[in-house]
Parts: sequence; structure tokens; C-alpha cells
Amino acid sequence: MKPLEILVPRWADAQNSNPQNLNAVALLSRFTRPEAKWRTFFYDSPAPGVAVSRSVGMVKLWRRRLWKYHVAALYQSSVDAIFYPGVEWEDKLGLNLRRISGRKIPLIATMESLVGDERREAELSEPAGHPVHCARVKPETLQWIDSLYRSADLIIAISPFLARMGSHLYGPRFRTQMLGLDSAFCPSTSNFPNSRPLVLNLASFQERKRPELFVELAAKFPQADFAWYGSGSRLEEFRRSAQSRGLSNLRFPGAVRHDELPALMNSADIFVLPSNSEGVPKVTQEAAACGLAVVIFGFYESPSVVHEKNGYVVWNDAELFDAVGRLIADRELREQMGAAGATMAKEWNWDLRAPQWENEVLGFLGR
Repeated sequence: MKPLEILVPRWADAQNSNPQNLNAVALLSRFTRPEAKWRTFFYDSPAPGVAVSRSVGMVKLWRRRLWKYHVAALYQSSVDAIFYPGVEWEDKLGLNLRRISGRKIPLIATMESLVGDERREAELSEPAGHPVHCARVKPETLQWIDSLYRSADLIIAISPFLARMGSHLYGPRFRTQMLGLDSAFCPSTSNFPNSRPLVLNLASFQERKRPELFVELAAKFPQADFAWYGSGSRLEEFRRSAQSRGLSNLRFPGAVRHDELPALMNSADIFVLPSNSEGVPKVTQEAAACGLAVVIFGFYESPSVVHEKNGYVVWNDAELFDAVGRLIADRELREQMGAAGATMAKEWNWDLRAPQWENEVLGFLGR
């Protein structure tokens, strides 16, 4: 039987750091079943794991601004299905051209977070049984995402909560598969305990990430050190804020490469994510795998943290401060929770997760 040809319109470049593209690279480099041939693209140099895969064909994109039109053109390829489409201009153009041409093929999308406005949040909070927060996007972007999900034949959500919310919005076309982790994320055996607990976060300086709350944590707990790694237009603003308030225990070092994360996380003791709106934050999986106790909000029901097992799931700022305070004060507690998280993370390895994704997609397509 001829293998299925499946387009994965994601960047498979070695240096691309977009989370969704990294997920696609992790999946494609581990897909091995002979029933399918996967097709993706790159701009500069292909990710090594994908480039050597016999199951993946790679296309080098046209240079300069022509790459957008090349991506749209690839959507018109003679393939049997499209998996993991993006939501950028070129993706919209490619899918619209395909729809206009009348060449219908199965479209398999993913849901990795909730986006919307206050009306969407109110609509979802009732079936969720608690407040739900959506990442804000432009109205035209929300309209396109809604259109994409309504036209998809299958949507793979990365948590049961997202599948439940998605089914409420778009109907019962959802399956659930969790994202995986690289084996580099594991506890280090050579690190020594910090004399002062180090509280870590990694996120961009967006409003929904709530960096101002991290500043208040540093002010409340001078007996611990705090470091927020990430980039964004407000980075210098928060650096000045920490300096003007005399918070010598707070640092904003800027962006960090993904390959530097395991060592960075192994140098910390606690991971705190102040954001109200997430999907399944990859950084919380990575932090747990490195043996950090993790504190997150419960509004997005992330399976990466089980309350009072490998960290705390909190529902307001007061609970967040209380949880962080308990972990700062009790080394044994944070070490116990960190060890529990590292054990949980053994089930999140990409070598285990990727075949489940592959089976989900091929099973839906009848293979």
C-alpha cells in the first residue's frame, strides 16, 4: 500500500525557537511508521533530527519575502492530509486557496491554549466550573482561529481541559495528547543546594504573564533570590523597577537559548509561573523534570502540576504568595516535591509521546 503523504506546515530549522515549531521538530524526528511520508520545510538549515529521518521530506523555502508565498503554495501540494497548520498570514492564504480550489483533504489541527476576549472567557467559565482566562489576540486573528477549528476534521488538544473547552466551542472533534520533553531535562547529580533558595521563571514580558507579580514576590521574600529570564519590550522597564525599589535579590537577565534551559533550571530551587492564561506551559514540564517544585494557577488545569505532590496549584494571588513562602521556608518540602515532579516527567519523554501522536494521526486517517 502506498504511504500517505502528510504536509506539516511548520518551520523545521535548526535555530528556530518557536514553541510550536520545536514541538513539530520533536515529533517529526521520531515518526517512523512506514504507512506515512511527512513533508515539512526549512529556511536556513534543517534541524538535524528531521534532516536524517527517512520518514520526512524537507523543502527549502524561497528566499527573502518570497518564503510566505512558498509556504502558501506548499498547502496546494498533492498530499493526503495536512497536520499541525499554523495561524499566520501565509497559512491562512494557503488554506483559503485550497478551499477555493475545492480540493478537500483531511485537516488535523492542534489546540495548545485558549484565545479570546471577555465574552469568550464568560462563555467558558460556566462549563469549566471556575474562571477561565484567554490569551488576547486581535479580533481578526480570533476570527481566523475560530474558522480554522470549525473547518478541521480532527483537533488534538494537549490537555483534557483544552479538549473539554474546545468541544464546547467547536463540537466533539477532539482527542487529547500531551506534549513531550527532551531527555536533557532531568535532575543534575552534580549540583549543590543553594544557600539561598532561587526562584525562577522563564517567559516573555507580556501583560498576561504578569511580571509585576514576580516583582512583588521578590519584595516580600528578601531571604530568597528571584530570576526571570525572557525578552520583550518591557524588559528594561522591569529592570529599572527592580533597581529603583532596591531589590538586590531580583534579576532580569534577558533571553536564554533553549539548549541552556536544563542547566539553568538545575541551578534553581522553585519555579513560579504567575500567568493566569496558559495551555500546558512547556516550561512547567521542563522545570518539574529538572526536579523543581512548581507553583502555577489552576485556571487552565495544567496536568504538569498536581497540587501538593510536585508543587502547588493556586487560585488567587494570596494563595500564590503563601505557596511560594512555604517552599522558600522548607528545603525538605521543595526537595520532596521536586523529586516527585522528576518521577512524573519520566512519562513525558518525547520518545514515549511521539509514537502516541503518530498513532493518533494515522489512526484517524485509517492506517
